[in-house]
Amino acid sequence: MQEKPFIGISMNFMKLGQFNQFHIRDKYIEAVYDNGGLPLPIPCFVEHEDIKAYLLQIKGLIIIGGMDYPPRLYGQTPHPLSDIMTERRAESDLLLFKTAMELKLPILGICAGLQLMNIATGGRLIQHLETAEQHLGEKYHPVMIENSRWLSKIFNTDRLIVNSNHHQGIDGGFVGQGFTPVAWSEDGQIEAIEYNCDQLVLGVQWHPERISTYADNALTYADIASDFGMINRHRNLVFSYFIENARNAATQR
Repeated sequence: MQEKPFIGISMNFMKLGQFNQFHIRDKYIEAVYDNGGLPLPIPCFVEHEDIKAYLLQIKGLIIIGGMDYPPRLYGQTPHPLSDIMTERRAESDLLLFKTAMELKLPILGICAGLQLMNIATGGRLIQHLETAEQHLGEKYHPVMIENSRWLSKIFNTDRLIVNSNHHQGIDGGFVGQGFTPVAWSEDGQIEAIEYNCDQLVLGVQWHPERISTYADNALTYADIASDFGMINRHRNLVFSYFIENARNAATQR
């Protein structure tokens, strides 16, 4: 039996009830564990040596979704509809990403995690999409893949149906240095980015950890029927590929 690799997962830091808490949804933990990894949640620490010590124990890093990153990180003031995360989480996530890149770890960014990747490499976000209603509320919609290195291997198709719950997105005029957009929604919003390096560094705007079935009002019946098999396998395709890549990359370093 193959040894299960430790996969680091970032966490939220927020006030829940009376107390500040480190927090992570079960779907991330289960998606990693169900696909052959040992999830290692990483608290929001902001000391480089502490973050590095965590990352030296893992084979790959996942940066999870969450609230909005402070727009000061890309030179803007907050939009009235912004729901900004704590500075502690934002600082920790930046440090996690930059240190993981230094260590050449495979990285998967999910929703806000994709946005963090873009910010960390000098890119900007659109703070509130004009088409936000098409992306909020766990909506399902098509994305088209083009010139991708990693998504094409994961799915072996150029069209996916994905779930969506975000009101911000990458500003296509300010994509982070080193990143290439590789998937788009029908309204032209960037849905995935990949970094130009040997390691797997992939950001997706949707939530593969919780894709299981379509919402009642997702799409037409024809769309659901044609893509139902892929939707049911979507989560496992993403996480099994990432974990296997992390395992193999570790043996090559």
